[in-house]
Amino acid sequence: MKRQPKTTNRKLKLLWIAAVVLLIILLLLILMVSLANGRHERDLLTRIANEQTQSATAGMATATHTAFESEVSVTETETPPPVVVLQPTMTLIPPLNPEDWQRWPILPDRISPEMLAVYQGGKENGNRGNAFSKVGDSNSMMPSFLSCFDYGEVGYTIGEYTALEETISHFQRSFSRNSRAAANGITAMGLDTYHWYEDDVCWPYESATSCEYRLWQPSIAFIALGTNDAFMPIADFEKHLRSLVQKSLDRFVVPILVTKADNIEEDGSFNRVIAQVAADFQVPLMNLWRAMESLPGHGLRENDVHPTFNMQELCNFSGDDLSRFGWTVRNLTSLQALDRVWRLLNHLPLPD
Repeated sequence: MKRQPKTTNRKLKLLWIAAVVLLIILLLLILMVSLANGRHERDLLTRIANEQTQSATAGMATATHTAFESEVSVTETETPPPVVVLQPTMTLIPPLNPEDWQRWPILPDRISPEMLAVYQGGKENGNRGNAFSKVGDSNSMMPSFLSCFDYGEVGYTIGEYTALEETISHFQRSFSRNSRAAANGITAMGLDTYHWYEDDVCWPYESATSCEYRLWQPSIAFIALGTNDAFMPIADFEKHLRSLVQKSLDRFVVPILVTKADNIEEDGSFNRVIAQVAADFQVPLMNLWRAMESLPGHGLRENDVHPTFNMQELCNFSGDDLSRFGWTVRNLTSLQALDRVWRLLNHLPLPD
């Protein structure tokens, strides 16, 4: 067999090496091109992203500037709402000094933030802003207590208190309502525990107060008790009065506590409890005792706990009845308290 020359083998090896080198070079060139394209693509994407970011930033700045200009424009052109100072109801009365209850103002002069929240909750839960309820004994029953305001000129003579006409109109039908939570001889315990009705309107084991609130859905309620409770331990009265207030707040009803005009317990202790409960719960208080203080016999019939009255009318505010009769003063003062609380709850201006 004839052997190939060594020179030929060497040439073949060199060709193979050259081919491999060329292949490597070709691969390197392809890789370099790919890397260059990738870098170019990344640079392009980065540039686009930067441009988008700058555009978005400029848009946000423009939007912010526009919103600011709009806010400034509104601030400059609109009339701001009236400012209501949210302070505790009894700011003028030290809440831990109930002995001062005789000097508390006749009408509440401000509304606590707590009661504003309760009132707002009532709006959201279906309570009627033009309805109030009466929770009390014989002195809270119709036709004597407030009913006159549902009968127009036949029922009352407004005299100089014409600013109260708006409140009278707003709360029509509540004045003469036969409340489920008002009864002769009733006590705080009687209104707090169970109802005494024989019909099926109030539910079994439902208190008369809860029944009244469920049926009438008021936003405000007068709670005037203590006279009949004076024959029971004062601790029981306080316990059930607090429970009645809590029942009211649980149903988003703003209670107006009322001091009693009598002092059959002889030391004013029941009115002190009423004032203490009002301070503790930050609820409005109408100081009926002070309102009737200057009347003959403190505005009460002789040897009685019921107000004196004009045989012809109970709500004549144009003559001298306000200086003579307890019922005239009680009805006017209660209307004023209702007007005051309603206006404060709704941020309305108070009448002069």
